[in-house]
Amino acid sequence: MYSHAILELLTVLPEEVIEENVVNVLVDSDRRWHFRQELLSHVDIVLDFLLHQAKVEIALKSEMHEKHRKVLRGLLSWVRVGCFLEIPQSSLPSHPLLGFVFDSLLVPILFDLAIEVLIELVNRHEVLPQTLLLRMEWFEEALLLPAIDLKNDHAVGGLACLFSEIGQSAPMLIAAGSREAFILTDAVLRCLTYSKHDLEIADSTLNFWCTIIEFILGLNNKGEKEEAVSAFIPVFTVLLDALFCKAMVSDYSAQELDGTGHLPDDLLGFRRNLEELLTNICCFLGPREFLMKVLNGPWTTLDSELSLAMVEVRLFTLNTVAVVLENEQHLDFSIILQLITAMRTTHIDVSSKLLHLVHKSAAEVVGSFSKLLCSSTTVVLPVLSFLASGMQIPIAASSSAIALRKLCEEVPFLADDESNLKGLLWIGQGLHDMGLTLNEEADVVSAIGTVLALISNEELLNVSLNQLLEPSYKAIEALLKLDIDDSMKQNPAVYSATLEAAVRAVTRLGLILRHLSVANKPYKSSESPILNVLCLFWPMLENLLASHHMKHSSLAAAVCRSLSFIIQASGQQFLPLLSEVMVALCRNFTSVQASEYFIRTATVCLEEFGDKEELGSIFIRTLNSFTEAEIILSMNSSYACDQDPDIVEAYMGFTSMFISCCPKNVIAAAASLVEISFKKATIWCTAMHRGAGLSALSYMMCLLEAGTSCLLAPIAATQELSVGDLCLRICVECGESAICGVIYALLGVSAMTRVHKAATVLQQLAAICHLSENTNWKLKLGWRALQAWLTNVVHALPSEYLRPGEAEQLIPSWLKAMESASSDYFHKIASSGDLKADCGRSLKRVVREFADSHRHTAPSFTFM
Repeated sequence: MYSHAILELLTVLPEEVIEENVVNVLVDSDRRWHFRQELLSHVDIVLDFLLHQAKVEIALKSEMHEKHRKVLRGLLSWVRVGCFLEIPQSSLPSHPLLGFVFDSLLVPILFDLAIEVLIELVNRHEVLPQTLLLRMEWFEEALLLPAIDLKNDHAVGGLACLFSEIGQSAPMLIAAGSREAFILTDAVLRCLTYSKHDLEIADSTLNFWCTIIEFILGLNNKGEKEEAVSAFIPVFTVLLDALFCKAMVSDYSAQELDGTGHLPDDLLGFRRNLEELLTNICCFLGPREFLMKVLNGPWTTLDSELSLAMVEVRLFTLNTVAVVLENEQHLDFSIILQLITAMRTTHIDVSSKLLHLVHKSAAEVVGSFSKLLCSSTTVVLPVLSFLASGMQIPIAASSSAIALRKLCEEVPFLADDESNLKGLLWIGQGLHDMGLTLNEEADVVSAIGTVLALISNEELLNVSLNQLLEPSYKAIEALLKLDIDDSMKQNPAVYSATLEAAVRAVTRLGLILRHLSVANKPYKSSESPILNVLCLFWPMLENLLASHHMKHSSLAAAVCRSLSFIIQASGQQFLPLLSEVMVALCRNFTSVQASEYFIRTATVCLEEFGDKEELGSIFIRTLNSFTEAEIILSMNSSYACDQDPDIVEAYMGFTSMFISCCPKNVIAAAASLVEISFKKATIWCTAMHRGAGLSALSYMMCLLEAGTSCLLAPIAATQELSVGDLCLRICVECGESAICGVIYALLGVSAMTRVHKAATVLQQLAAICHLSENTNWKLKLGWRALQAWLTNVVHALPSEYLRPGEAEQLIPSWLKAMESASSDYFHKIASSGDLKADCGRSLKRVVREFADSHRHTAPSFTFM
């Protein structure tokens, strides 16, 4: 009885110092180390006690087995704490307790604990893998083969784990190619192929094979490497066949394919874990040998579910090792083309789910090897037809769409063949009937756009575009014919379908134009393809912008994105429409729905045409409309800003672009709007939303940089002086607010991401104050003014925001850093002429330290 209590105590004590078992974090590592040393000082006594208890004979077998379990549990704890490290390692293989563990493997109730002990020993002692390897014949004959015959999953699984650990701990012993090493590989293969439906055991062996391959391929001695590769090629050839069988969709798995034909979770997980091993085997056997092995299957005899499953697992394998094979030249993939032809032309009387799964895998292979598969124009059309049929199968649609995009990107001569082009256009015209997701449709449209952008024949391109986009025009016209109120009341389902079709149509148009823009080819005639599309599309777009349908955010987003692509694609050709577009964008933002999409599209217009002085009045009116919008006017706190952060980002992006792109006299003419925007930015930079806060800081930086550059210009023109004066006036009015906003931004959420921009704003303010020392602005904007602003802001902070005495230290240290940063600013400009000077290191350091020290202490706040 006492021995049972001692065994329990001996089991628990080591667990107190095993790192992964430590629960009491209050006990530091030093104390645990000393306790471990104290335990290990008694190793000899403990091991003698455990051995004595293992030898004690008990008449009742069940009691003896229970006692032996306790001995094994105690031994496991002491192995984990390092008990056998205290004895000579050469004596470990012959230690009596190891013999006890081997004997316990033959007792079913002790088997799992004995396996755990051996795995721990293998991981901790270099001599153990050799010891166990020498006993592999016994392991296989006495334990593994009987377990397989009896279908003992538990025993086979335990042995698989042990064998895998031996290989991973000492791959050099396996690579040496001894008789015992091949007995081990044979045993692991038996574990892998055990039970048709048990993937867990097979999964536990995968790292064993990966380790052996990586070790052999990593050998530095060329002779040793060649010898090992030669010896193990038969092993890995057999392994590859075994993996095909294991990863294949079996009858059992086929029954579990869900409604869309997806693989069951266990097979999906096994395949995911298998990817590294298949890639390693490909490298080991060599790409050509590996490909030959994979392609040796029933590729065109698709008359049974078994043959289909064998083809599907090989397709999966090809796609998995694509990264290795794609750089190989002259690989023969004709069998894949034969498979594609057979699937298109042959009636296959098997489960549709399995057939669809094969279609999906074949489409993935087409995507991975499109360049090798389609080496001539004659094979492209059958592939296009195959992918088009795949887009109508839910499980294969995404793979087919991606494969089409890759094919069009990697096979440039596709556009040279008229039949191939017709096939592509046929796919594009039928998109509205395929039921693809938006992402799938985007892949298809991008594929077609890539090919159209390569067409040099202007007439052919015009015809192709008209043919491709005709269904899109019809879908948009169908929506425009509907009265939104009546349609929603009478038949909401029809209206929703019509709206969705129009959204997709507008999106397709935009994507096509984006690809034509990337091509950016000069055309001989005055009516370029882009202009032709614009002439047809703009009236519809204009009507959409003026309709009540724009209250739907999905349509608004699609229209604005497409409009942005049109502007970028058409360039100067869009100029006559600019005024109408800006009016429509402003009207929709202020009257229909306050969406960031309208502002972002206006920003694209500003980026394209903002440098034209004659268009300044248009952009000033646009800025005024956005600034006077109710939603912008109402955002007077960080809380309000966080309710619509996307609009804040878009508006700040527009104002930053206005400062960056517009001529100086246009900026000066919008002085009041620029000032209002700056005041908003001093509030919005404190928002919790990271993007909104950063965009506000960016606008502040942009305006201060523009003002500083004007003030530093060697020969300042009248408009530059106006912008410089505007910047000075804004600093007088908002300097203290800017510093206040920056400090609150550094006290808020995601403060560390704002450090650089915040420090730059402070540096720019310091530089402007420095410049003002010798001007009429000195009293309002000199160094004393900066000192007063910082002092007022710091003293106005709630007491809980700063530590005791921090305010008295912060003000002088920040002022010193800002003075140094302003000097750095002017020094860099003087030496390099770069007006985008980096903020001073000392200022950036104090700002970062301030933000870092308050990350977990500053309370939440609403800044107004």
